[in-house]
Amino acid sequence: MPKSPEQFQAAFEEFLPSLIKRITSDADIRGAVESGLDAIEQGALSWARLNQIMHLCSEAGMSEGFYRYYFLVAPRNHPYPVEKVFPGVDFIPIDGVEEIKSLRQLQWGIRRFMYDAMLYWGNFRQAYRDLRQKNYQELESLYVAKCINEGRLIRRGKVVDPIEIPRDHRYLISEMACKTYDRRDSLADCEHIGLALQAFRQLKAKDSQVTPDILRATTKELAEKSGQFQLFELLFEDPSAPVSTEEEVVALYSGQQEAFGRARQSALKNTRTYLSICNDLDVYVATSMRTRDDFREMANACELIFRSERLKRFNVRYFDPTLSAANYHEDKGIIECLMVKTAKVLVYFAQHKESLGKISEYAMAASLGKPVVILCPEDQRGTEIFEFYRDKHPLVRLIEFETGIANGAIVTNKVSNVPILLERIFSNAMEYDLHLKQGTEAYFLLRERLTQSTVRVITDDKLLTETFWNNYHQIE
Repeated sequence: MPKSPEQFQAAFEEFLPSLIKRITSDADIRGAVESGLDAIEQGALSWARLNQIMHLCSEAGMSEGFYRYYFLVAPRNHPYPVEKVFPGVDFIPIDGVEEIKSLRQLQWGIRRFMYDAMLYWGNFRQAYRDLRQKNYQELESLYVAKCINEGRLIRRGKVVDPIEIPRDHRYLISEMACKTYDRRDSLADCEHIGLALQAFRQLKAKDSQVTPDILRATTKELAEKSGQFQLFELLFEDPSAPVSTEEEVVALYSGQQEAFGRARQSALKNTRTYLSICNDLDVYVATSMRTRDDFREMANACELIFRSERLKRFNVRYFDPTLSAANYHEDKGIIECLMVKTAKVLVYFAQHKESLGKISEYAMAASLGKPVVILCPEDQRGTEIFEFYRDKHPLVRLIEFETGIANGAIVTNKVSNVPILLERIFSNAMEYDLHLKQGTEAYFLLRERLTQSTVRVITDDKLLTETFWNNYHQIE
C-alpha cells in the first residue's frame, strides 16, 4: 500500500529528515523504504529484507551479526544503557525476537547506531563501513573494550589516602606561600611580613596604638595599593593583644611559619602518594586557587563530590591540588600533566577568573578524548559562565587528537550533579539525547541528558566534512 508523506515523516523525521527529502525526490528510494514499512505492518522486517532495502537505496548491506546486535538484542555490556536512547521512556525488544517487529524497534536500532557512530567515529559513513561486516561476537567485544570495568573499580579496594591538611592551612601550600616562606632564614625576610612591618612603621609614625585589627587593616590598604593582595592573604593570624615593637609584629606570624612547614611537608608526601596511584587514577581536579577562600571552597567542593554516597562503592582515587606540592615548579607541571594523562575523567572548576594552567589541563584531557565535567559557581556570575560554556563557547568542544572526534565537555553549575555524572561514567550508565540542529537536515548534536551539554557533533557542511576527514588522518 503506498504511504503518505505524513507516514514517512512520522517514521523518520525525528532523526533522518534528509531521508524524507530523498524519498520525495527519488522514486526508487521511496519504493524501497515503503516496502520496509509494509513489512513491519505485515509482522516483521527480516535481515534479508532490510539488506534488500539498503541495496535498493544504493547502500551496502549488513552482516547478520550487525542486524542482531543493533536491532534484536539489548547487550548488557555497552558503554551506555541501550534501553535509554529514547528520552523519557525505556525500550528494549521482546526477549528472543528474531526479526524487527515494530517501527519503534527499527528506530531504536538506528538511533543506537547513530549514538555509537557519534561517540566513537565522529562520522556515520565510516562507522557503518567499519561495523557492517562484523559478526555479533566481534561487535560485542568491540564495545566491551570501550566500557569502564565497573566491577574492577569496586573490587580493587582502598589505598593509602593522602594526609589531611586543615582547610585554613591549605593556602599555605600555594605557590605564593612557598615563594614567601620556603628557604627563608628569618621571618622578617618574608615579603608578606615586610608589608605588615611597613604598616606598623606608618602607624607608629602617627603615634597610633597598634592593635592587630588596625595593623591588619593598614596592611591590607598597602597591599591593595601596591598590587600585593595575595601576600596580604597570608596574614590571617588573629591575636588579640596590641603590639608595640617590630619584633612583636614578626612574632605574630611564627605560628603560621610552623603551620606552613607542617602543611608543606604533608603536601610533598601527598604528591608521592598520588604518584604511587597514578596508574589507576580516576579523577583529576583542575582548578586555580588564588586566595585562602579559594582553597577553602575547593576543599568543601571536593568533600561534597568525592564523599558522596553515590561514589563510595568505587573507592574513587582523585588528585586534589589543595593537598599536593612539589619541590620545584617545573616538577609540579610534569606531575600534573602525568595525572591528567592517566586519569579517567577531568573535573574542571570554572571560577570567576580562569588561569592558563587550568585551561591547559582541560585542553589536554579533552584532546585525549577523556570525559570532562566543567563545574561553574552556583551564583549569578556562575550561571552566566555556565550558559556561555554550555551553549556558546566554540572551544568547549575540542578534537580528540588520535581519532578526530569532536569531544565536548559536560557543563553544570550544580555541585550535586557532579557525583551523579561520575557515577554514570564509572558504571557505563551515561544517558544521551540526539538532536537535529534547528533549521538543518543532517547536522546532529549528541547531548548529555542531565545537563543538555553537547558532547559530540556531526556537521552537515559537506566541504568541512570532506576536507576534515581527507586531511585529519593524513600521514606526512
